[in-house]
Amino acid sequence: MDRRALLTIGAAAAVGGCGGAGGPSPADTLTYGIPTPPSAVYHVYDTMSIDVASPLGSMEVTGESSTTIGWSFQSDSGGVRVIGTVQAFEGSMTNPMMGTETASLDDLSGNFDVVINRLGVAELASFPSLPGPLAQISSFPALAHLLFPRMPGGGAGPGATWVDTVTTSTDAPGASTTSTTISTYTLVGDTVVDGRNLVHIAVANEVTLETVMEEGGMSMTQSVAGPANGFFLWDPERRLVAYAEYERDVEGTMSAGPMGSMGIAVTGPTRIRLEG
Repeated sequence: MDRRALLTIGAAAAVGGCGGAGGPSPADTLTYGIPTPPSAVYHVYDTMSIDVASPLGSMEVTGESSTTIGWSFQSDSGGVRVIGTVQAFEGSMTNPMMGTETASLDDLSGNFDVVINRLGVAELASFPSLPGPLAQISSFPALAHLLFPRMPGGGAGPGATWVDTVTTSTDAPGASTTSTTISTYTLVGDTVVDGRNLVHIAVANEVTLETVMEEGGMSMTQSVAGPANGFFLWDPERRLVAYAEYERDVEGTMSAGPMGSMGIAVTGPTRIRLEG
């Protein structure tokens, strides 16, 4: 079983705007702006379990990653440009047939380059990459949309809902993936965490993923779909996500040439925390 193919599913199923500096008015607290200070540090912890019903029997592949990213914010013609540099990274993948493989910060290349407007991501110019079969243990292509989710703008109150659709396509040697996430947001209300007033926003994500791969002269296709629901806590003072948690629960099939079609189920949480 191709480990890269399995983890492509897990990472893509993780998922599923701006003014200038200065304090926001009450009508702007549910929009993005340059925070004070104009920097932030996020920690992202992701785990997944991939259950495969293969002709040789059931198999479970597990993956986990821990990532710390430092972000800087500056004015841009499109709103605010946000540059993210990975400061720490550890990842591992365990396959019962192949053992455990690991990756570290030294294995990564590239940075995040994102433009956000008042309501969310306007452009994702680049994100870090991790070569080899461990490339899919972290959700770098989806992280910008998780850290800067769509916001409703001014005037939204408890019970307000809004919808956003994000489609991403990635191409790597021997593989292409298209992922679509339809997110329905619901403003639950205010909450207090560690003495800070935050806004609780529930998120219902519906994810679909299509992948085509070439490995050793054999073509493989994957198709999975399902929810990755969760919530985030919004800091209206800094106008940033303070904490987020999503739980993926997707399933589908993989077709791998003479091996035929196999059922796949992917579960596991993604947790995000603003550290500074």
